[in-house]
Amino acid sequence: MSATVLIAEDDDDVRDLVALRLAAAGYKTVTVTNGNAALTAASLEHPDLIVLDIDMPGLDGLTVCQQIRSLARTSSLPVLILSARSRDLDESHGRAMGASDYLAKPFDAAELVERVARLLSDTYEAAPLSRW
Repeated sequence: MSATVLIAEDDDDVRDLVALRLAAAGYKTVTVTNGNAALTAASLEHPDLIVLDIDMPGLDGLTVCQQIRSLARTSSLPVLILSARSRDLDESHGRAMGASDYLAKPFDAAELVERVARLLSDTYEAAPLSRW
């Protein structure tokens, strides 16, 4: 059974690249284009991990991350922030909002896959029973 990764990214090219690389690594991917859709998909699709852009229409990725952390059903989901904002302050703010990891754009696709694998591995080692 492969892990499901929810990708919330408003840039079509970036979203397609992330989905393609993660699918090639064996993950099931679900894609959305904005923060509101990310919250809905997090509840309906039961992802194992979420990749969030910060700058999206509607709710931004940091707000989505904070809301995911506030809900019992999704509070333990690993969240990888993927953003063009690469300053240390933005990374610190992302972690303060509950992000598990932060990767700046432009990113190396192999590093993205490696970080997703590590976050999923850490999650399943810490909580081997299904969250759902």
